[in-house]
Amino acid sequence: IRNVLDIGTGTGAFIHVLRKIFPKAKIIGVDPNQKSLATARKYHPDVTFLGMEAEKLNFNDNTFDAVSISMALHHLPKVKKGLKEIKRVVKPDGYIIISENISDNLNPAQEVHKMYHHFRSRIDRLTGTFHRKTFTKDAILQMLKVAELPVQFFFEQRRNVNLAENETHLEERVEKMKLMLEKIKDRPEYEILLPQIEEFRTRALKYGFQPATNLVIVIRKKIIR
Repeated sequence: IRNVLDIGTGTGAFIHVLRKIFPKAKIIGVDPNQKSLATARKYHPDVTFLGMEAEKLNFNDNTFDAVSISMALHHLPKVKKGLKEIKRVVKPDGYIIISENISDNLNPAQEVHKMYHHFRSRIDRLTGTFHRKTFTKDAILQMLKVAELPVQFFFEQRRNVNLAENETHLEERVEKMKLMLEKIKDRPEYEILLPQIEEFRTRALKYGFQPATNLVIVIRKKIIR
């Protein structure tokens, strides 16, 4: 694997994983958010980062040995078009890696994480940023089937950690929610969402705050029809 494209790279969080999997590859990260890319460049000065949307990749056909999209599928306004572009830029025999949190079959602590994420996604949508709720496992697999991207294998990854293991960590999350909510303080949804902050705190104290299950999917282009 000589070159890898990371789509929806954000601040470059998945770059660490790609470096472990493909230590000799040249990595390019793309994302439409220039603020996130500026942060990514600080963490990964040897990686090329470009402002670009998944649905309109400015690369030739069959360019990359591998393409990844991690925690970004639910951010795509047009998922089908984005998957079509991914398939287009991967070389024959190339790999597609999809990593995405799912919303089903979660334990109570993971449901707290989903609640936090859906709070954030609602605020984003109200302020003009495209951000869906979390997909179910079957919904993702069905999208790939429709896009004619046959899955080689997939697995579910669970991290048995509590992201709010002490009061300080929990209050940091609560403060983030309050800051997010302030963005819509003049809208009627403010009063609807405000009680969710205390509900989040109560649930996190009772159950913990565990990352939602991550679905990891690997596809090989050589058998794409």
